[in-house]
Amino acid sequence: MVREANIARDDLNEDADEAEKARRDPEESLDNAPSDGSTIRDFFSFEEIFARVLSVADHELDATNRYLFWSGLGAGGALGLTFLARVIFAETAHEATPGVVGNLLYPVGFLIIVLGRYQLFTENTLTPVVLVLTKLASVANLARLWLVVLVANMVGAVGVAALLAYFDVLDAPRLEKAIEIGRHAHETGWFKIFSKAIIAGWIVAAMVWLVHACKDTVSRILVVWLLMYFIGVGAFFHVITSSVEVFFLAFRESDVDLLPLFPEFVLPVLLGNTIGGVTFVAVLNYALFAEHKDSRLFERYGERLNWRDWLIGIEKKHRH
Repeated sequence: MVREANIARDDLNEDADEAEKARRDPEESLDNAPSDGSTIRDFFSFEEIFARVLSVADHELDATNRYLFWSGLGAGGALGLTFLARVIFAETAHEATPGVVGNLLYPVGFLIIVLGRYQLFTENTLTPVVLVLTKLASVANLARLWLVVLVANMVGAVGVAALLAYFDVLDAPRLEKAIEIGRHAHETGWFKIFSKAIIAGWIVAAMVWLVHACKDTVSRILVVWLLMYFIGVGAFFHVITSSVEVFFLAFRESDVDLLPLFPEFVLPVLLGNTIGGVTFVAVLNYALFAEHKDSRLFERYGERLNWRDWLIGIEKKHRH
């Protein structure tokens, strides 16, 4: 009798441990997302990648505003290192604008964000959107997430730009190169900025999708480095990294004011990144997955929301 009681207690403890693990780290729990492929252990099917994306999206939408803000602030600061790397490498290679050599460490800030699990606005154009598209999370909750993360990213970008501009970080040749890079971005036309930002948003969202298809850190590093290097070499615009460049210019040059940069530069990059990320990745992947809409994959996220809750509800329904 005692033995049976001990066995029952051990089973309860094991179930509690598994539940705690699922709550603490949803990406590692088989109840929330697969950690191995069903056919080949190190290769996920499309459905399994989608499950991992949904699991991370659920975790992000559950996050508090305080966590989102401080994590987003760190992400904005990290991308300042991307700007710094472009300046140093481009000046060392004597490139007029950052090219093949100048962009070698363009991915450094993104690597910090992906591996450190910081919140970056362009990453959030993929993961939470797919959960909203399935009507398992609300548009209002997505808007809350985007707003808090974007504001935090921008505060971080302004802060690191001011740090680089006013502190003795860059020597004279590199300071001149930094101003040239900022000037080049600032003088680009609105529609050209918007168009290039669409491609950048597409690339970043594709990177996030592929990161969820990777099982190990080395694979994630390669995916992030290759795709983010492509953004740098292609001279595409990313809303945070490119904003650091023009913010730096505003702090160093008297003919460029900070506040007008938001409608003139930040806005077209923001719109382009968002459209690129959502349209070219999240929507297309969701469309491919539509034939599995009745899959048990969605059961753990609760019932689908009605139209009213989907549009304006913040609180999520009970998860199974």
